[in-house]
Amino acid sequence: MVPPPFADAPLPPRILLADDNEDNVALIALFLEDAPYRLETASDGRQAVDRHIAAPYDLIFMDLEMPDMDGYEATQAIRARERQMNLSPVPILALTAHALNEHRERCRQAGFTDFLVKPVRRAAILSALATFLGETVDPAPRPAKGTSPEPDRERLRPILPLFYSTCEESLATAEQELATGNLEGVRLQGHRIKGSARSFGFPAIGQAGETLEQAGGTGDVPAVRAALSQARDLLALARREFAG
Repeated sequence: MVPPPFADAPLPPRILLADDNEDNVALIALFLEDAPYRLETASDGRQAVDRHIAAPYDLIFMDLEMPDMDGYEATQAIRARERQMNLSPVPILALTAHALNEHRERCRQAGFTDFLVKPVRRAAILSALATFLGETVDPAPRPAKGTSPEPDRERLRPILPLFYSTCEESLATAEQELATGNLEGVRLQGHRIKGSARSFGFPAIGQAGETLEQAGGTGDVPAVRAALSQARDLLALARREFAG
């Protein structure tokens, strides 16, 4: 009996993306839509650990700040299970808007393999996959001189509404946290906005998110209110610029 064609072809590498931001998930899925990988997702660290237990992955992208179980705890749990079961360590790459050395050191101690700083770029994602999986995928060509660098928001236009709605939800949550006096919650929402906005090519909104994050972290309520107002104005401007 003649075997069917490609019967022995290996399956594409299996990638897990753990991130609670829907817009970040959609962005990375868009980056990998034409690449030879199987992408699966987890909405928090605990789900990432459960998925790792259920079936092996070739590589994991792990956000750091997630509800229930954060990326540090999830990575520590995965590494502990690997040691217990005598499994080869899966590459785990941190995805975060934090860029300070203290966060890099904390990632190293938690067991991360490497560290990718948001804003996320397609070329960086593909380069990391090539490094750890040996899969070479030609990234998008460099933009011509005088044109916008990656990410090209025209290419991202189909998922921009998701970014807008997610950013709006983060701002609304930050306002609710401010009303209850939970400035740590405000800080977290600012951090989310900072990373997503910069990854989608909105640096001004990202800067407002960073200001919100810093003001929440220091407990500066007037600065929190100013950053919220600025972020809302910039988000409204972005919606108008890319409408239609």
